Amino acid sequence: MNTSQLLAVDLLLSVLTAGAWIAAAWMTAPLTDKSLRTELALLLVGIAVAVTVGRYALLPALVAGSWWFASERITINLPLTAIPAAWAAAAGVPFLLRRRNTGPQPEDQRRSREWAVLAMVAAAASAVASLALTLLLGPFPAPWSLVVLLFMVAASALIAKLALFSPRPSSRRSMQSNAAGLAGRGSGASPASRRPTAATALAGLMICTALGSGVFAWLGSRSADGATIAAAVGHHGGADLVVTDPTSVNSLVGETPANAVVRHYELTARVEQVVLPSGQTAEAWTYGSLPGPALEAQLGEVMEVVLNNRDVTAGVTLHWHGYDVPNAMDGVAGATQDAVMPGESMTYRFLAAQTGTYWYHTHQDSAEGVRKGLYGTFVVHHPTSPRADRDIVVAGHDLSGLGLLGSSDRVTGYAAAPGSSVRVRLINTDSVQQRYLIHGTAFKAVAVDGTDVNQPQEVTDKLVRLGAGGRVDIAFTMPGAPVTVRSDAAANAVVVIAPADPAGTAAADKAAELEEMVPSKAPAGVFTTMPVLDLLEYGKPLAGNLEAAAEMAGAGQAGELARPITREEVMVLDRQFRFVDGIPRYAFTVNGAAYPLVPSIEVAEGDTVKVTVVNRTSEPHPMHPHGHHVQVLSRNGVAPSGSPLILDTVDVLPGEVWELLLHADNPGIWMDHCHNLDHAAEGMMMLLKYQGVSSPFVHGGHSNNRPE
Repeated sequence: MNTSQLLAVDLLLSVLTAGAWIAAAWMTAPLTDKSLRTELALLLVGIAVAVTVGRYALLPALVAGSWWFASERITINLPLTAIPAAWAAAAGVPFLLRRRNTGPQPEDQRRSREWAVLAMVAAAASAVASLALTLLLGPFPAPWSLVVLLFMVAASALIAKLALFSPRPSSRRSMQSNAAGLAGRGSGASPASRRPTAATALAGLMICTALGSGVFAWLGSRSADGATIAAAVGHHGGADLVVTDPTSVNSLVGETPANAVVRHYELTARVEQVVLPSGQTAEAWTYGSLPGPALEAQLGEVMEVVLNNRDVTAGVTLHWHGYDVPNAMDGVAGATQDAVMPGESMTYRFLAAQTGTYWYHTHQDSAEGVRKGLYGTFVVHHPTSPRADRDIVVAGHDLSGLGLLGSSDRVTGYAAAPGSSVRVRLINTDSVQQRYLIHGTAFKAVAVDGTDVNQPQEVTDKLVRLGAGGRVDIAFTMPGAPVTVRSDAAANAVVVIAPADPAGTAAADKAAELEEMVPSKAPAGVFTTMPVLDLLEYGKPLAGNLEAAAEMAGAGQAGELARPITREEVMVLDRQFRFVDGIPRYAFTVNGAAYPLVPSIEVAEGDTVKVTVVNRTSEPHPMHPHGHHVQVLSRNGVAPSGSPLILDTVDVLPGEVWELLLHADNPGIWMDHCHNLDHAAEGMMMLLKYQGVSSPFVHGGHSNNRPE
């Protein structure tokens, strides 16, 4: 059983524990004679104790995965639930056994019944509090929230005592006696009448506390609206640095050589009806085509891209996914610019300083904008490196339920001469994982997230898995028969690379001929049964040559192991009930908080940061730090055994723990978020902030800035 499954079992046991204790208290409280309820109450107490012990038995296995899978379960949940459970078992079992064996003894067992019921109520309340800790508070609960939790547990037991065991007048004599007592004391109320009133008042206080906590959380979730991002002023927990003149992200534009070749492009965002090759139509937001225009450059050239917005009322930007541009060019609404609204434009200009396969997309309301089509491909070539005879870019995407490979939901054909070199650049522009099947030839995975793989080996009968936002370049020598590329996310789409005819013409580009060459569907079950290429074991290590690794990364990212680690951060990915932008959600959280309440990672330029990412959810989270690449140190405690793995989007599967190394060499204010953009929109997003950098842009505002 893996860690993700253990967490699911723990949650199930939590629910069962709370239910068993509640039912046991319910069965025990009204007992007045020997009945079947006694047997049921005993059974429920036994189940509650057994399930509680079962939860504790899971803890060593969770800790073996990572301390962060069990942190609050050990430090808070264990004492919170163990003490009341032990009390309930010690008080409840003897009482119920006596009741079963001897029948009711109203006078001499009244006290033991009271203690049994109150203990079970306390155990039930603590079990519910344990669930609240998991589903509401998370792994980093605030001290005030723990005080509220303990108050709720104690108040539940006190209300039960006041409501169930208050002396009540039950006869005319007692009523007369109470009346006389009242007369003797003037207008004062008797204890019998005060206790139910006190129980009601305490219940009201609990409700007010819960509502107040909810209002406090709601206000916090709205705190970013209209607010600017303050400069980071401290470092390593210190507060000695005072920034009197912070650097604005506007000024972080980078440098471009005066004599460099300029690649000029112009993109116009628009709303349009797209007709696909299948005849299906969909309303899309595009940059003029689907995908957007293919952008290319050579290393050392200057990219100059003008973005116009014709009629996308939500606004648009251009974010260069995986490309370490200067901060002002990052294209994040509310952080590095205002959204470009209809009738407006913006020019992005930066040096093409990295080679490889990348893509661009909007970062304004991107969960909807990217899904609807605001994305395109971006490739940078090395001017002196040999290029493949046939270079193909394939962007996988889901448009309104229609799976696309490139611009087609059917067959797309390319011709390549047998014996020629072919490179296929696979890009996942979707928000979920994609698995690719390359059929008809052995291949090599020659680059991952734009970085070359050291000594890649030939691969056969394995799928290539891409997390959301990720890229893998595959290369092969063209055989004498067609090669197909399929994705599990695009059932009816297929890319066919067919042998050119003897004359070298591209007759294979004809769709009708291609459809006759290859099956219309992938083999049944192939995407669930075929093994997946593990990139942590692929290629060859560099035998400790970290400088060579740095050169291979293209931007000095892989040599970070040679530098001392100056800062360590932990990102625990989880789900709790939160307000996100004022709306209650079962949110995706980082360290127990949803954006904008997730504390930023604050660094100084030159820092080398070790980041541990822990996924406690049941879904993958492709974490994407803007403006930086990271080197993988380990996954689940195991270091990569193949080529150094340099990524800009790290697909952390359920129950996994990744250790990453990030070198802070690109000053700015950067997003770091899950690239399942729906997850980011529901809270899984934070900032990487450099000391002394601030932003004049606001969330909301006149441009209605919404980075996700």
